[in-house]
Amino acid sequence: MRNRPVWFLILNLMLAARVIHAQDTERSISADQEEAAQSEPVVVSATRFDIPLEQSPASVSVISSEDLEQKQIERVSDALREVPGLSVVQTGTAGQLTSVFTRGLRSEHTQVLLDGIPINQGLQGAFNFADFTTDDIGRIEVVRGPQSTLYGPRALAGVIQIFTKQGEGPPGITLSAEGGSYDTFREWAESDGKIDNFDYSIGASRLDTDNARPNNNYRNTAAIADIGWSPNEQLRIGSLFTYSVSDTGNPNTIFNPTITSDR
Repeated sequence: MRNRPVWFLILNLMLAARVIHAQDTERSISADQEEAAQSEPVVVSATRFDIPLEQSPASVSVISSEDLEQKQIERVSDALREVPGLSVVQTGTAGQLTSVFTRGLRSEHTQVLLDGIPINQGLQGAFNFADFTTDDIGRIEVVRGPQSTLYGPRALAGVIQIFTKQGEGPPGITLSAEGGSYDTFREWAESDGKIDNFDYSIGASRLDTDNARPNNNYRNTAAIADIGWSPNEQLRIGSLFTYSVSDTGNPNTIFNPTITSDR
Protein backbone atom coordinates (compact mmCIF):
# COMPACT_ATOMS: atom_id res chain seq x y z
CA MET A 1 0.00 0.00 0.00
CA ARG A 2 2.91 2.35 0.52
CA ASN A 3 3.75 2.18 -3.19
CA ARG A 4 0.36 3.46 -4.38
CA PRO A 5 1.05 7.21 -4.00
CA VAL A 6 4.20 6.80 -6.11
CA TRP A 7 2.32 5.02 -8.91
CA PHE A 8 -0.46 7.59 -8.85
CA LEU A 9 2.09 10.39 -9.01
CA ILE A 10 3.84 8.84 -12.01
CA LEU A 11 0.52 8.24 -13.76
CA ASN A 12 -0.59 11.85 -13.19
CA LEU A 13 2.70 13.16 -14.53
CA MET A 14 2.37 11.03 -17.66
CA LEU A 15 -1.18 12.25 -18.28
CA ALA A 16 -0.12 15.86 -17.75
CA ALA A 17 2.77 15.45 -20.18
CA ARG A 18 0.42 14.04 -22.83
CA VAL A 19 -2.02 16.92 -22.33
CA ILE A 20 0.79 19.48 -22.65
CA HIS A 21 2.12 17.72 -25.77
CA ALA A 22 -1.36 17.69 -27.32
CA GLN A 23 -1.80 21.40 -26.63
CA ASP A 24 1.58 22.22 -28.18
CA THR A 25 0.70 20.14 -31.25
CA GLU A 26 -2.63 21.96 -31.64
CA ARG A 27 -0.87 25.30 -31.30
CA SER A 28 1.71 24.37 -33.94
CA ILE A 29 -0.98 23.13 -36.32
CA SER A 30 -3.06 26.29 -35.88
CA ALA A 31 0.06 28.43 -36.40
CA ASP A 32 0.89 26.55 -39.59
CA GLN A 33 -2.68 26.94 -40.84
CA GLU A 34 -2.64 30.65 -40.08
CA GLU A 35 0.67 31.09 -41.89
CA ALA A 36 -0.61 29.14 -44.90
CA ALA A 37 -3.79 31.21 -44.99
CA GLN A 38 -1.78 34.43 -44.99
CA SER A 39 0.46 33.27 -47.85
CA GLU A 40 -2.37 31.81 -49.95
CA PRO A 41 -3.48 34.04 -52.86
CA VAL A 42 -6.86 35.72 -52.53
CA VAL A 43 -9.00 36.23 -55.63
CA VAL A 44 -11.93 38.55 -56.25
CA SER A 45 -13.03 38.08 -59.86
CA ALA A 46 -14.66 34.65 -59.49
CA THR A 47 -17.26 35.73 -56.91
CA ARG A 48 -16.86 39.53 -56.59
CA PHE A 49 -15.61 39.18 -53.00
CA ASP A 50 -12.35 38.02 -51.44
CA ILE A 51 -11.93 34.26 -51.18
CA PRO A 52 -8.84 32.01 -51.08
CA LEU A 53 -7.76 30.70 -54.47
CA GLU A 54 -8.36 27.09 -53.37
CA GLN A 55 -12.02 27.84 -52.59
CA SER A 56 -12.78 29.53 -55.90
CA PRO A 57 -15.78 27.91 -57.65
CA ALA A 58 -14.31 28.71 -61.07
CA SER A 59 -11.01 27.94 -62.80
CA VAL A 60 -8.77 30.88 -61.88
CA SER A 61 -5.14 31.78 -62.57
CA VAL A 62 -3.31 34.62 -60.81
CA ILE A 63 -0.26 36.49 -62.11
CA SER A 64 1.40 38.53 -59.38
CA SER A 65 3.60 41.61 -59.71
CA GLU A 66 6.52 39.44 -58.52
CA ASP A 67 5.98 37.15 -61.53
CA LEU A 68 6.02 40.15 -63.87
CA GLU A 69 9.23 41.52 -62.34
CA GLN A 70 11.10 38.21 -62.22
CA LYS A 71 10.28 37.40 -65.85
CA GLN A 72 10.73 41.04 -66.98
CA ILE A 73 7.37 41.08 -68.73
CA GLU A 74 6.58 44.50 -70.18
CA ARG A 75 3.19 43.88 -71.81
CA VAL A 76 0.04 42.31 -70.40
CA SER A 77 -0.40 40.17 -73.53
CA ASP A 78 2.98 38.51 -72.93
CA ALA A 79 1.93 37.66 -69.36
CA LEU A 80 -1.33 36.11 -70.61
CA ARG A 81 0.56 33.78 -72.98
CA GLU A 82 1.53 31.63 -69.99
CA VAL A 83 -2.05 31.18 -68.72
CA PRO A 84 -3.66 27.79 -69.53
CA GLY A 85 -6.76 28.05 -71.70
CA LEU A 86 -5.80 31.37 -73.31
CA SER A 87 -4.57 31.95 -76.86
CA VAL A 88 -2.82 35.25 -77.62
CA VAL A 89 -2.71 36.20 -81.30
CA GLN A 90 -0.66 39.15 -82.58
CA THR A 91 -1.00 40.16 -86.23
CA GLY A 92 2.56 41.40 -86.60
CA THR A 93 5.37 43.02 -84.66
CA ALA A 94 5.06 45.23 -81.59
CA GLY A 95 2.12 47.61 -81.84
CA GLN A 96 -0.01 45.49 -84.16
CA LEU A 97 -3.46 44.16 -83.23
CA THR A 98 -3.23 41.73 -80.29
CA SER A 99 -6.26 39.62 -79.30
CA VAL A 100 -6.87 37.11 -76.53
CA PHE A 101 -9.14 34.09 -76.97
CA THR A 102 -10.42 32.11 -73.96
CA ARG A 103 -11.05 28.40 -74.47
CA GLY A 104 -11.40 28.82 -78.22
CA LEU A 105 -14.26 31.33 -78.12
CA ARG A 106 -14.18 34.71 -79.83
CA SER A 107 -12.09 37.49 -78.31
CA GLU A 108 -15.15 39.69 -77.66
CA HIS A 109 -16.50 36.93 -75.40
CA THR A 110 -13.85 37.70 -72.77
CA GLN A 111 -14.66 40.57 -70.43
CA VAL A 112 -11.60 42.72 -69.63
CA LEU A 113 -11.62 44.92 -66.53
CA LEU A 114 -9.18 47.35 -64.97
CA ASP A 115 -9.78 47.69 -61.22
CA GLY A 116 -13.36 46.53 -61.79
CA ILE A 117 -14.00 48.94 -64.70
CA PRO A 118 -14.90 47.31 -68.06
CA ILE A 119 -12.49 48.43 -70.79
CA ASN A 120 -13.66 46.39 -73.78
CA GLN A 121 -13.67 48.59 -76.86
CA GLY A 122 -16.25 49.42 -79.51
CA LEU A 123 -19.64 47.97 -80.30
CA GLN A 124 -18.21 44.52 -80.97
CA GLY A 125 -16.67 44.41 -77.51
CA ALA A 126 -13.20 43.06 -78.29
CA PHE A 127 -10.10 44.46 -76.60
CA ASN A 128 -6.77 45.23 -78.25
CA PHE A 129 -3.88 44.41 -75.87
CA ALA A 130 -1.21 45.86 -78.19
CA ASP A 131 -0.55 49.00 -76.11
CA PHE A 132 -1.38 47.62 -72.65
CA THR A 133 1.82 47.66 -70.59
CA THR A 134 2.46 46.18 -67.15
CA ASP A 135 3.27 49.57 -65.60
CA ASP A 136 1.91 49.81 -62.05
CA ILE A 137 0.15 46.42 -62.32
CA GLY A 138 -0.28 44.66 -58.97
CA ARG A 139 -1.78 41.39 -60.21
CA ILE A 140 -3.84 39.85 -63.01
CA GLU A 141 -6.72 37.43 -62.41
CA VAL A 142 -7.97 35.20 -65.21
CA VAL A 143 -11.29 33.40 -64.75
CA ARG A 144 -12.01 30.72 -67.36
CA GLY A 145 -15.59 29.71 -68.10
CA PRO A 146 -18.94 31.54 -68.36
CA GLN A 147 -19.26 34.46 -65.94
CA SER A 148 -22.25 36.26 -67.52
CA THR A 149 -24.27 36.18 -64.29
CA LEU A 150 -21.61 38.37 -62.63
CA TYR A 151 -20.22 40.43 -65.52
CA GLY A 152 -22.83 40.46 -68.28
CA PRO A 153 -23.03 38.92 -71.78
CA ARG A 154 -19.44 39.78 -72.74
CA ALA A 155 -18.12 37.32 -70.13
CA LEU A 156 -19.36 34.28 -72.04
CA ALA A 157 -15.85 32.78 -72.24
CA GLY A 158 -14.31 34.25 -69.12
CA VAL A 159 -12.94 37.34 -67.39
CA ILE A 160 -9.53 39.00 -67.34
CA GLN A 161 -9.23 41.51 -64.51
CA ILE A 162 -6.14 43.68 -64.02
CA PHE A 163 -5.52 45.29 -60.64
CA THR A 164 -3.22 48.27 -60.15
CA LYS A 165 -0.88 48.56 -57.20
CA GLN A 166 -1.74 50.46 -54.02
CA GLY A 167 0.96 52.49 -52.35
CA GLU A 168 2.35 51.20 -49.06
CA GLY A 169 5.22 52.33 -46.85
CA PRO A 170 7.37 55.41 -47.37
CA PRO A 171 7.36 56.96 -50.87
CA GLY A 172 9.96 55.65 -53.30
CA ILE A 173 10.82 55.80 -56.98
CA THR A 174 12.30 53.32 -59.46
CA LEU A 175 13.84 54.26 -62.82
CA SER A 176 14.91 52.01 -65.67
CA ALA A 177 16.20 52.34 -69.22
CA GLU A 178 17.12 49.73 -71.83
CA GLY A 179 17.89 49.44 -75.50
CA GLY A 180 18.14 46.84 -78.24
CA SER A 181 18.28 46.18 -81.96
CA TYR A 182 16.29 48.11 -84.58
CA ASP A 183 16.79 51.33 -82.60
CA THR A 184 14.68 50.02 -79.74
CA PHE A 185 14.69 52.08 -76.56
CA ARG A 186 12.46 51.86 -73.50
CA GLU A 187 12.34 54.15 -70.48
CA TRP A 188 10.27 53.29 -67.42
CA ALA A 189 9.52 54.94 -64.09
CA GLU A 190 7.40 53.93 -61.11
CA SER A 191 6.69 55.54 -57.77
CA ASP A 192 4.45 54.53 -54.88
CA GLY A 193 4.01 55.16 -51.19
CA LYS A 194 1.67 56.19 -48.40
CA ILE A 195 1.51 59.45 -46.47
CA ASP A 196 -0.90 59.47 -43.52
CA ASN A 197 -4.28 58.45 -44.99
CA PHE A 198 -3.28 59.06 -48.60
CA ASP A 199 -1.69 56.44 -50.84
CA TYR A 200 -0.55 56.61 -54.43
CA SER A 201 1.01 54.43 -57.10
CA ILE A 202 2.16 55.76 -60.47
CA GLY A 203 3.80 54.06 -63.45
CA ALA A 204 4.88 55.45 -66.82
CA SER A 205 6.86 54.16 -69.78
CA ARG A 206 7.97 55.09 -73.29
CA LEU A 207 8.83 52.61 -76.05
CA ASP A 208 10.42 53.43 -79.41
CA THR A 209 11.34 50.83 -82.02
CA ASP A 210 11.74 50.74 -85.80
CA ASN A 211 11.08 46.98 -85.99
CA ALA A 212 12.60 44.88 -88.75
CA ARG A 213 10.72 46.10 -91.83
CA PRO A 214 10.62 49.61 -93.32
CA ASN A 215 7.77 51.87 -92.21
CA ASN A 216 6.99 49.48 -89.36
CA ASN A 217 8.03 51.76 -86.51
CA TYR A 218 6.17 51.82 -83.21
CA ARG A 219 6.03 54.55 -80.58
CA ASN A 220 4.05 54.17 -77.37
CA THR A 221 3.72 56.41 -74.32
CA ALA A 222 1.70 55.01 -71.42
CA ALA A 223 0.96 56.13 -67.87
CA ILE A 224 -1.30 54.91 -65.10
CA ALA A 225 -1.93 56.21 -61.59
CA ASP A 226 -3.97 55.04 -58.62
CA ILE A 227 -4.56 57.61 -55.86
CA GLY A 228 -6.58 56.81 -52.73
CA TRP A 229 -7.69 58.18 -49.40
CA SER A 230 -8.64 55.97 -46.45
CA PRO A 231 -10.68 57.71 -43.72
CA ASN A 232 -10.65 54.44 -41.74
CA GLU A 233 -9.43 50.85 -42.05
CA GLN A 234 -12.67 49.64 -43.68
CA LEU A 235 -13.08 52.35 -46.34
CA ARG A 236 -10.87 53.54 -49.21
CA ILE A 237 -11.86 56.13 -51.80
CA GLY A 238 -9.71 55.88 -54.90
CA SER A 239 -9.30 57.39 -58.34
CA LEU A 240 -7.76 55.72 -61.37
CA PHE A 241 -6.09 57.63 -64.20
CA THR A 242 -4.82 56.13 -67.45
CA TYR A 243 -3.05 57.61 -70.47
CA SER A 244 -1.89 55.91 -73.65
CA VAL A 245 -0.80 57.33 -77.01
CA SER A 246 0.72 55.17 -79.72
CA ASP A 247 1.91 55.61 -83.29
CA THR A 248 2.19 52.51 -85.44
CA GLY A 249 3.64 52.35 -88.95
CA ASN A 250 2.00 50.63 -91.88
CA PRO A 251 4.56 48.41 -93.64
CA ASN A 252 4.34 47.61 -97.32
CA THR A 253 4.53 44.14 -98.84
CA ILE A 254 7.32 41.82 -97.71
CA PHE A 255 9.05 41.99 -101.07
CA ASN A 256 9.82 45.23 -102.87
CA PRO A 257 7.84 45.54 -106.10
CA THR A 258 9.81 44.96 -109.27
CA ILE A 259 9.21 47.48 -112.03
CA THR A 260 9.91 46.29 -115.57
CA SER A 261 10.07 48.54 -118.61
CA ASP A 262 7.67 48.00 -121.48
CA ARG A 263 9.17 46.39 -124.56
